Amino acid sequence: MTTRKTTTMTRTKMLLGSVVVGALVGTASAQDFSQPDFTHDEADMPWCDTLEIGSAGAVDCALMPGDVLLNFAYESSEWDAVLSFTQHNPMTGELLDASDPLTIESVVSAPSLRDINEDGTPELFIPYITGNVNTYYYVWQADEDGIYYPSGELGGFGVDAFEIRDGMVITTTRDNAATYHETAQRLDVDGFVHIYELRIDAAAGQCTLTDGSGIVARGLDADAILAACQASLAD
Repeated sequence: MTTRKTTTMTRTKMLLGSVVVGALVGTASAQDFSQPDFTHDEADMPWCDTLEIGSAGAVDCALMPGDVLLNFAYESSEWDAVLSFTQHNPMTGELLDASDPLTIESVVSAPSLRDINEDGTPELFIPYITGNVNTYYYVWQADEDGIYYPSGELGGFGVDAFEIRDGMVITTTRDNAATYHETAQRLDVDGFVHIYELRIDAAAGQCTLTDGSGIVARGLDADAILAACQASLAD
């Protein structure tokens, strides 16, 4: 995949075509994202990264990581929501891509961006369910033209909590107050490649390698991974 340099574009209203104003909280916007003259109006659709966690779940919003405008519109029901995710040229309003409808369950945060494969272009994280602690995300990455495509899923404490270590993304999910799972994966152009998983019992001070299927191929040492985990519990 060709690395694409991200450019920053001023977040102002872009008067590129007709705008239809609709309700934004709890229901889908009346804006028709399928139309080629779609325009983002910040007054009617906020930027996702300005929404407060806790009240941002299933709220229509937009992101612009580079030269593509990403639009998220939710149609909510009593139990879940259906997300329509479309991608547009921000200068012409041209529809570049539209995903299949995505089912979103109880979430408290909005879609967000972070570069987890260190190629200079951020990946897109769409939360689809949040429990007491863990949130699970659909992960999309950009191709050489900046168009995002689905690459798999990640779960953990949150996008900002994911650790980037030696080309791997390390995520932590919690079973209970004392037991955690640490998962290491690598993101390539075809999606996530599993490296290993650890079970961490903080109460017992014990780390257990539950899946090390990708360790050898990655050139890692299982004993060193376990030792580092044990050392972290001793701190």
